[in-house]
Amino acid sequence: MMVSMKRQMGKFAGRAVGQWLLLTVLAMGAAPVFAADTFTKPTPEEMAMTEVPGYPGAPAVVLFDEEITKDDLHVIEHYRRVKILTQEGVEKYANVELNYFRSNGDYYTPGNDQTVGDIAGRTIHADGTVIPFTGKPYLKTLVKDQGGKYQSMVFTLPDVQVGSIIEYKYATRYNDQVYAPARWYIQGELYVKSAHYAWYPTTLPLIDGDAGLPINAISWFPILPVGAKIVQTHPPAGDPLSPNKTIYDLVVHDIPPQPKEEHMPPIANYGYRVLFNFTPYTSVAEFWKAKGKHWTKEADKFAGPNGDLKKATQDVIAGATTPDEKLRKIYAAVMELENTDYTRVHDAQENKAEGGETINNAYDVLKHKRGDQNDLTLLFVGMARAAGLEAYAMRVPDRSEHFFLEGWLSMEQLDDTIAIVNVDGKEQYFDPGSRYCAYGHLAWQHTFVQGLRQTASGTDFGQTLGDGYVANATARVANLKMDDHGEITGKIDMEFKGAGALDWRQRALRGDEESLRHALEMHVQNMVPKSLEVKVAEIKNVDDYEKPLDVSFDVTGTLGTPTGKRLVMPVDLFTAGETATFPQEKRDTAVYFHYPESVQDALRVNFTTGYEVEATPAEGKFSIPKRALYDITTTSGPTNFTTRRTLVIGDFLYVMTDYTGLRGFYSQFEAKDQESVVLKTVEAPSSPGGN
Repeated sequence: MMVSMKRQMGKFAGRAVGQWLLLTVLAMGAAPVFAADTFTKPTPEEMAMTEVPGYPGAPAVVLFDEEITKDDLHVIEHYRRVKILTQEGVEKYANVELNYFRSNGDYYTPGNDQTVGDIAGRTIHADGTVIPFTGKPYLKTLVKDQGGKYQSMVFTLPDVQVGSIIEYKYATRYNDQVYAPARWYIQGELYVKSAHYAWYPTTLPLIDGDAGLPINAISWFPILPVGAKIVQTHPPAGDPLSPNKTIYDLVVHDIPPQPKEEHMPPIANYGYRVLFNFTPYTSVAEFWKAKGKHWTKEADKFAGPNGDLKKATQDVIAGATTPDEKLRKIYAAVMELENTDYTRVHDAQENKAEGGETINNAYDVLKHKRGDQNDLTLLFVGMARAAGLEAYAMRVPDRSEHFFLEGWLSMEQLDDTIAIVNVDGKEQYFDPGSRYCAYGHLAWQHTFVQGLRQTASGTDFGQTLGDGYVANATARVANLKMDDHGEITGKIDMEFKGAGALDWRQRALRGDEESLRHALEMHVQNMVPKSLEVKVAEIKNVDDYEKPLDVSFDVTGTLGTPTGKRLVMPVDLFTAGETATFPQEKRDTAVYFHYPESVQDALRVNFTTGYEVEATPAEGKFSIPKRALYDITTTSGPTNFTTRRTLVIGDFLYVMTDYTGLRGFYSQFEAKDQESVVLKTVEAPSSPGGN
């Protein structure tokens, strides 16, 4: 189970008791939790299985999944049995990677701290031969973050073949400093024949960390298949775990795999799952009111502004006379600071050398000249307030991962902070924590989402808006020259605005100049015919987020397919590598684009007098009224042809009832994109006086 690094964790009373429990568990760690004789004997039906009905070609099927969370011992026991059906299944599932998170021990992430151990496993061949796992797992680090690092315990089950059944057990132990309600993510990439989930809640006297109130209830947010339900039972007499407490138990059967389609919404919001919460609150409204009150108090405490920040702000806005001028100067000053979400976390010694051991408030962020997404946004809010402006913070989800679900009582789903400032009587939204995001705009991940915002009287739910297709525009212009031998030379110029520009700029932050050039070249190379080679010639305005990002490419190679005395050329250079976006007639999920956008192409091919245009495609115009538009025209002259193409996608979400119309629109314009311009060779006229 991988837990979000941005998780907001509470604390509980009786920490000493919890620490004693953890030490007891660790002391017992030498004795494995699972014994080999606890594995399940396969049934004849399982041994004979060769496919999953309704899912032809499935690489494997989960015969049984089990997850038992024993919160008193801070351990989750896992058991999985998988039938391998194809060679792809062998290659994909014989190697097991158990991901978990180790925190750096700070206040915000101690509950994420995990270990994985007690691994046992075996392979059963189709003839019944049992081969136990006797190898040694190894540890690899996947990614480091400011809160710690994601790691994976990796092992390979022995001699896995098509027809084998593999099974393995392991235990995840988590930090005792906070309680950890169970989270059952039931639906995955494989069909599940049967699964069992159970949770033994803690018996410790818990206290809600934000409100300081005693926990008096357990709530849960379920998305379950029809007929499945959580059963509440009690442990048997003598069970040392959760005596006299309720056990939450769930059994499910025949769970289909999650859909896997192009342009899907964040599937985490729609897969079968159950998310539990400890809570002292009696209603959803009471929960969000209390959590909002705590969050806004902490945000205001951090943002201030204190006296130092007020003085620094006055220096920044010197010479500005209007609210907009002041805010632009503040935004630029914050944007100049290091955003550690894209660089690295600095250790305590570095912070101490720069005048302070920790970052406690917005002025500390300014003083250290760095901070993460939330730090920088609260600094912007604090400086706006210091300039006399009405400014608020807002917590929002990252919709590249999920949307906000009001019924799930957890602040952790609100990943990031944006800012709201009243400028000349109108509220405007800002995203200073998203490096290189333009003034007055939001990164697309924070647009069109519900979140929790500050108001003049406290907190309330709010809805963000986003840019339309005009702001998220890409222009692609190719100017090429072809000689008598069909050799191409020329230029491609691309201009990215809005979300597209921000994406490329943030990619640049995560790599170096060479990696950016390579990524841009591959981006174009995958569009154009394979017979052409593109190389980046120049990149402009990478750091100037208020201007479009401009990239120029040099182009060489050949273009077109010769057929006798004719040369068949692509009508649009940038759609030559296009494949059908929506080939399937039916779809299981809504269509989800990241943002509305427009793309404008222009292709000019100049050629010698050895060629002339014989045929060009007719003009094409298709649309979904008020939602999408396509237009393409091709004109020709004595020694050239020019194609102009426009594609506008005006919405980012198309629900299931929209799919037929959207698929038809795509099918029409993608067919048009694959039409051709035909050139024919022209023989040079005989010279005067020739024989």
